Amino acid sequence: MCICLCDRMNGAITKGYEEDVGGRTSVYVHTAHSITNSPYTLRGYGYKNVPNDEGIKYVMIPEGIRDFNWLKGLLKGERIGEGLYKNRRPRTYYAGQYNKTRFYVLHQDFLRYVRNRFIKSRGLLSPHWAIVRPTNGAFTLFLALHTCDTVSAYGFMTEDYSKYSNYYYEKIKKRVIFYANHDYLMEKDLWKSLHNTKILKLYQRTNSEQEPEKEN
Repeated sequence: MCICLCDRMNGAITKGYEEDVGGRTSVYVHTAHSITNSPYTLRGYGYKNVPNDEGIKYVMIPEGIRDFNWLKGLLKGERIGEGLYKNRRPRTYYAGQYNKTRFYVLHQDFLRYVRNRFIKSRGLLSPHWAIVRPTNGAFTLFLALHTCDTVSAYGFMTEDYSKYSNYYYEKIKKRVIFYANHDYLMEKDLWKSLHNTKILKLYQRTNSEQEPEKEN
């Protein structure tokens, strides 16, 4: 039996939250943007670098030309020659754990399959259709569903999302931000449907967990 455990993506913060999210990472999913941006935007939450557990597998989602420039520099072990990340050395971003035998890239056909078959957003009919795609979390879940026998999801949007912050590690409640390039509500409904049909287990609070019953 294959059971996927500890898959994380983007700014994977675990320190101080191990009791809820665990401390080990076996698979880390990212884009060039998320791996370069997270150390700056999440520095205040204690994030320093990507997970670097021994034997970790890195999976990249190529979402544009900047990602292919990143891949070229990464695989050749050299500076990027052009584009947004010009002169950066991709291998320095993997906390010493980059290994070509444990580095994977999601195929464009798989990305299109997930987008067109499961998360075909109405945004694809809008003037900004070119930037519309599933979230990294969505691609990660479908990667797990196509690879593993048992899949559980924690930290994904659920019906009562307005009661919580965007991310579990935010100390002060912040409203959920809906960016134009993702269809968050469509993904939310999909996770609930997959949970109800027992295709995956979606961790979500129940009414009893949110508020204790009042005594008469």
